[in-house]
Amino acid sequence: MACPLLLLLAAFLKGRSDRGGEEKLDKDAAMIFDEEHLRKIEIQNNESPEVTRLIAQRNQFLREHPQLKSLQKEIDALMGTTIDPMIRLEILFMLMTDKLIEMRRVFAELQKLALHAVRKK
Repeated sequence: MACPLLLLLAAFLKGRSDRGGEEKLDKDAAMIFDEEHLRKIEIQNNESPEVTRLIAQRNQFLREHPQLKSLQKEIDALMGTTIDPMIRLEILFMLMTDKLIEMRRVFAELQKLALHAVRKK
């Protein structure tokens, strides 16, 4: 199953391109929004049914895997700092890279433990 966050992002970007893109923003400007402002933006966006469905899938996934809620909060906090799609993709790439590095480190440790266990026998 594909990552719900990536599906959501892809649908969001597709929806933007279908509407003719967005206004050009100053790439050096950092925009930080509070929760109320973000809700207003979401309401104004009139998201497509596909995006609404993907959000529902993400929420269901988080209900099934509550241990990931803190990660989703981290993602939301970082994504709330910009509306520029390219910067949002960079943020996602950074987060995914960090998690992959962490998983690789844990896997290497597991390999060491497995080799140690095999040598003991």
